[in-house]
Amino acid sequence: MLKRKYAFTYFMIFCLALLSGQASAFGADGHRIIIGIAENHLSKKTARAVESISADLPELALWPDKIRGIQAWKKSKYWHYINIADHEQFETAKRSSKGDVLSALNDAYKQLKQPQLSDRERLQALSFFIHFAADIHQPLHVGRQDDRGGNSIGIKWPPKNRAKNLHWVWDSGLIRISELSVEDYVARLDIVSEKQVQQWQQDSFLDWAKESKALRAQVYEFGLKIPPATIGKKPLSITADYINRNQPLIEKRLLMAGIRLAGKLNEIFDPQKNSNGSR
Repeated sequence: MLKRKYAFTYFMIFCLALLSGQASAFGADGHRIIIGIAENHLSKKTARAVESISADLPELALWPDKIRGIQAWKKSKYWHYINIADHEQFETAKRSSKGDVLSALNDAYKQLKQPQLSDRERLQALSFFIHFAADIHQPLHVGRQDDRGGNSIGIKWPPKNRAKNLHWVWDSGLIRISELSVEDYVARLDIVSEKQVQQWQQDSFLDWAKESKALRAQVYEFGLKIPPATIGKKPLSITADYINRNQPLIEKRLLMAGIRLAGKLNEIFDPQKNSNGSR
């Protein structure tokens, strides 16, 4: 029966991704690292429940990026981010009627708690949930509308000054520069006390978004004596100092995302999980 379930899962992932194009979000490695960390903190009951839905969480986490070019799923492209100005507060800011990462997270979370979902619906809900739990921890997915979350800010990426944009730097560049495998990244990052785990897992989706918004000040600090209004007018060179300051930050966000994702999955599939984190 379990083998049949695995076959069904792989078939579903294939069908869901059919005709999909490449798209950018937290970056494939970023999502895989977060899943690897999350799997280390699932209770045994949660792990079994999740495995019964999907035999391959890392690949399932990438599906929402692959479907945005499909007509039936074009509406989902708005669910990967939320725009909010520096002076605005989430509680009073006008939210998009097309949805955003906060509403998408809440919707997927509620769907996963519904026992009447079909296998296909549950697979889709899990895919969206684990993907958006990652995206919201990337500071530029809680972005400024005027520069499209950093997508409109051209940069020169070392060592060959490749033409990229600021959003890519935070989705992928700062992660790739270590040249670690996903497994090595997980092993290096996932060293955290149980007290810290419990603290991070108490935070809400809104807390996650507020943290990312607060981190934008560091994201846009390039260490250059140029007027802020000129940023985005011409490509900026990303310096070694910028990388050294921000690589630890993105790595912490990867760790927090994995820990928190595990906490939310445990809430859904194992609400009676012992508070001491026993598995």
